[in-house]
Amino acid sequence: MEPKYRLFIDEVGHSNLRATEHPNEQYLSLTGVIMPLAYARGTFAERLDAMKREIFTTSNIVLHRTDMIYRRPPFECLHDEILQSRLDQLLLDWIATSTYRVITVVIDKIDHKKRYLVWQAHPYHYCLIALMERYVMWLKKAKAVGDVMAESRGKKDNRMLMESYERMFRRGTDYISANLFQQSLTTRKLKIEDKRANNAALQLADLIANPSMRSIICENKGVAMEAAFGTKIVEILKKSKYRRSPAGIISGYGTKWLP
Repeated sequence: MEPKYRLFIDEVGHSNLRATEHPNEQYLSLTGVIMPLAYARGTFAERLDAMKREIFTTSNIVLHRTDMIYRRPPFECLHDEILQSRLDQLLLDWIATSTYRVITVVIDKIDHKKRYLVWQAHPYHYCLIALMERYVMWLKKAKAVGDVMAESRGKKDNRMLMESYERMFRRGTDYISANLFQQSLTTRKLKIEDKRANNAALQLADLIANPSMRSIICENKGVAMEAAFGTKIVEILKKSKYRRSPAGIISGYGTKWLP
C-alpha cells in the first residue's frame, strides 16, 4: 500500500546516558514532521528549490542549521547581512505557510537516571516510542496510512533507530497495539536517507528541531528562550504546526517531555 503521509525525523543530541549537565549532553530530542508524501515531493520541494536559487544561485545545496549559523561552506555568502535577512524572511514564510504537522519529544537524561534508579530506558527507544505513538494516533484520526524516514546519522545510530522502529511494529507499545501500528504503517522498515539526497522535508526538520527542543526545555526549566530567530520559528509552530488535542492543547500531543 502506498503511504499517503511520511514522518520525517531529525535528532538533536545523543543517546549516551552518561550525560553531563551541559545542554549538549543532557538532552536528546526527536522531532517528526508529518507531511503528505506527494506534497513533500512536489510543491514543497519546489518552493525550497526556488528559495535556494534566489539566495545561493543553485538548488543543489543542502540546508543545515548549524553550518548556516556559523556560515561555514557552502554558506559563506551569508556574511552579507542583506542576504542573510532575506533568507530569514523566506525561511519563516516557508515554515509558516507550508502544509505539515510537528511532534517533538525531549528527554532529560539526567532526570531520567535520577528518577529510575533500577529501570532505565534507552533514550533513543524511549523517545521514538513517544514520537511514534503520537504519529500513529494522528494517522488513525486522519484515517490514513504512512511511513517513516530519518536522516542517516552513522551506522550505529541508524541501526539503533531501525531496530527500535521494527520492534514497535512487531510488538506495539504499552499504549498502542501492534495491530494498530501495522494497520497505520505501510512498512516494517524505517527508511534512512543520506543528507546528500537533498530531501526538502528532512531539511525542514533539521531547521526546526533545535528551536523546538530548546523551547520545550526552557518551558520545563522555567527560563526564557534567548535565540531570536529560533523564537520566531517556535511561535509559528505553536500557532499552527504542532499536533494538538481537539481542545487545542499542544503539551502531550505535539510536544512531549520525558523524565
